[in-house]
Amino acid sequence: MDAKHQRQIIIASNRGPVQFEVGPGGEVVTRRGSGGLVTALSDTLSASGGLWIASAMTDEDRRQAAAGRVDVVSEDLKYGLRYLSFESDVYDRYYNGITNRVLWFLHHYLWDTARTPVFDLDTYRSWDAFRDVNQAFAEALAEEGGHLGGSPAYLVQDYQLSLVPDMLRRLNRDAAIVHFSHIPFAGPRYIRMMPEVMRLELFEGLLGADVLGFHSDTWAQNFLLGCRSIPGAAVDPRRRAIRWRDRTVRVGVYPIAIDARGLKEETKRPEVRAARRALTRWREDSRVIVRVDRTDLSKNIIRGFLAFEEMIREHPEWRRRVRFLALLNPSRQDMEEYQIYTDDCVEAVQRVNRELGAPGWQPIELFLREDYPNTLAAYEQYDVMVVNPVYDGMNLVAKEGPALNRRGGVLILSENAGAFHELGRYALGVNPFDIHQTAEAMWRALEMGEDERVRRARGLRAAVRRNTPDRWVSAQLADLARIRPVTD
Repeated sequence: MDAKHQRQIIIASNRGPVQFEVGPGGEVVTRRGSGGLVTALSDTLSASGGLWIASAMTDEDRRQAAAGRVDVVSEDLKYGLRYLSFESDVYDRYYNGITNRVLWFLHHYLWDTARTPVFDLDTYRSWDAFRDVNQAFAEALAEEGGHLGGSPAYLVQDYQLSLVPDMLRRLNRDAAIVHFSHIPFAGPRYIRMMPEVMRLELFEGLLGADVLGFHSDTWAQNFLLGCRSIPGAAVDPRRRAIRWRDRTVRVGVYPIAIDARGLKEETKRPEVRAARRALTRWREDSRVIVRVDRTDLSKNIIRGFLAFEEMIREHPEWRRRVRFLALLNPSRQDMEEYQIYTDDCVEAVQRVNRELGAPGWQPIELFLREDYPNTLAAYEQYDVMVVNPVYDGMNLVAKEGPALNRRGGVLILSENAGAFHELGRYALGVNPFDIHQTAEAMWRALEMGEDERVRRARGLRAAVRRNTPDRWVSAQLADLARIRPVTD
């Protein structure tokens, strides 16, 4: 029997697999999340008959939370869902105060250390809220595990719930726990910028798990190195294991996959066909460079625009022959840093277009909105795709684009993206801080011969298809079963 069917599953994540909203007629409707994470975990959960626990995000989510557990049912899936609802101030301190302003900045190396971070009394109060929310998740997991009986597998997702494993372990000594970090993990010197009490609590929280998962070996090694400074942690780097409080914690590398087949099906929708036609008219006979990103500080959007500008200035023969299509989804606009960054992205585009544009040719076309059909159409039609984050846990855009592309598109990929470990040999790797190298990579991609383009594109597609969402979660459960065998 496959590992994922051997025990029931309970998943915990900040954001759930669906959101409940009120439709135009007053009816309650559900909106399912997309991507490899939801696909893999939903399939596994449905097969095991388990439960997903998440934070209530919408008003209707909170009404569902008051009603207790609800069933999520579709044509081929059925599982339980429980929402946890928090007071607005507590949730804001947990989510914006710590997960966004501290942990996200920390693990993506985003601090301007001459000015930030500043850990004051308000930060400590936010850490208290972060602890409280994690404790609520741990208690809900323990409670639901008791209802299921047996020995369920607890799959705790991402950095927002870093304290949950140890808290759950204190409630259930024999719990079988996997924690997966979907973002990078900062190196030991950088992470020491955290206040000591928070840093120790962070590591102790994670070490409560039996299996700790990361997208790439780099992030796993950073965690192992960080554990060397934790009193009582005995690190075995060769086995990627840590001896902690009379237990062995395994640190595993499990690159997440995309649902390539499901993504392909999405391109058959009428909205995508319409977007494809519009994009074909817009591009005319030009080559197209595409980027698809949230307006997150870690995505390195502005340096991508500067690299394109340098490429055009240094290789003017490509002026009027190439267009840059930037599809940006506004992110975290309730935070001042993100508002400023989004405005800076727009200003950079306007300046490049003003200085380099010509009648009938605008160098950069910027869309600042969520537009999934346009994104899928752009994936199909790019000649070059730029994915140059300063740091990224994985970056699924680097996999989604090659899975759908029809033009032998070349991928320019940051060496600091987790996806580089799987795709780097078929991509043009760049140092994300090196604008000149990125500009030359754009030029090289545009000049690349057809044979090389096709060879690289085939390699990318094959690499993406080799890994599946089911394999991603099954590997974690298999490692968990080795440490905590399933008992009758």
